[in-house]
Amino acid sequence: MSRSIPVALMGALIAAAGCASAPKPTAELVQAHSLVDQAEQSGAPQFASADVAAARSKLQQADLEAQKHPELSLRSAQEASVDARVALARTNAAKAQAALRDVNAGTQTLRKETERQSDMSMPSSSSAPSTP
Repeated sequence: MSRSIPVALMGALIAAAGCASAPKPTAELVQAHSLVDQAEQSGAPQFASADVAAARSKLQQADLEAQKHPELSLRSAQEASVDARVALARTNAAKAQAALRDVNAGTQTLRKETERQSDMSMPSSSSAPSTP
């Protein structure tokens, strides 16, 4: 009987070590949730809807896999993070393009107004008295 205790203890230690070696996707899941939330709040559903949808889907998969398949969960969380980053980048690029269009439109309006003001302040040649 005294021999069975060390064998059982050794078996328990091996089982615990096997469980301990599996990666815990907790940090990656937290980061993925944060990035997906950030993408959604930044307007990504409007500018990069496919990327946000892919990130959401992979994040849901990561959440489902977290307990039984931590390795798969880790990979899904990492993929969700990448998709969320892509969505953020595309959103920022689209917003920058829109801002550039607004600046260009404003510049064009100022040019036209400057030309109009310049034309109004110049004396026209038809109003000068003609000499016979």
